[in-house]
Amino acid sequence: MRRIKIRTVLAIAALTGAAGGIAYGVIGPWAPHLAIAWSGARTIALDSTTEAGLNLQALTVEGRIETRREDLIVALDLERGTPILAIDVDKAREAIETLPWVKSAKVERRLPGGVHIELSEYKPFALWQRGDRYTLVARDGTAIVDVPGADQNLPLIVGPDAPEHAAEFFETLNTINSGLSARVVAAVRIGGRRWNVHFDNYENGVAVRLPQDGLAGSWTRLSDLERDYRILERDLAFIDLRIPGQLIVRINENSETPSADAPTVSSELDLIESGEQQEI
Repeated sequence: MRRIKIRTVLAIAALTGAAGGIAYGVIGPWAPHLAIAWSGARTIALDSTTEAGLNLQALTVEGRIETRREDLIVALDLERGTPILAIDVDKAREAIETLPWVKSAKVERRLPGGVHIELSEYKPFALWQRGDRYTLVARDGTAIVDVPGADQNLPLIVGPDAPEHAAEFFETLNTINSGLSARVVAAVRIGGRRWNVHFDNYENGVAVRLPQDGLAGSWTRLSDLERDYRILERDLAFIDLRIPGQLIVRINENSETPSADAPTVSSELDLIESGEQQEI
């Protein structure tokens, strides 16, 4: 008997909604008055479904890792006992997809009294720094959430357009199987055209200026220099690889004179610069 009753109530609710839509489209000037009447009929029909047991009793979620349960409840704005047929699943999905960690969502009713949510969440790819502000970003460049500081096991990226270009940049570095990419702690996007990378330590490590074009070739050259001369272990302020066929370095001002058995890169150096140099 319960199954028959539920089927009957569902049919009444469906017919009420359909009839209201037809009347609104056909009758014209009388539509506002009829809309009120149909709204009352819909309320009665939904009340009947609630009495038949078609009301929200359980909310289940799949794929939730970072999204807080409390945020989901606030976004859905649903209460236990809400008529299950009154829940707009499309509206619920749109509300959930406004939450910061949610990439996409699927919401479905599971009669008689359940709503099931499937979440696809963003995965942090890098940490984007803008002054004192730090934001987790996804591989596609989407800003996810702000975090208190730089204590994250992620590469640091800097620059207004860094998020949307970071994935392609790091993928290029990773194609050169030298192990250097694992030592990159920060990448700074310069002028929307090219990158500087910092090794081992953002504040005190060696910075390498990479060219706008020929990135893979320059990275291979740097890998060779590190293998043959341990150039990244030297007390250098920066290494400049932007000019084809030239290697420009700047020794730290407080650098001590290297010992006689220290590795050298003199055969690779065309110019050692000192003093200020404008970044381009």
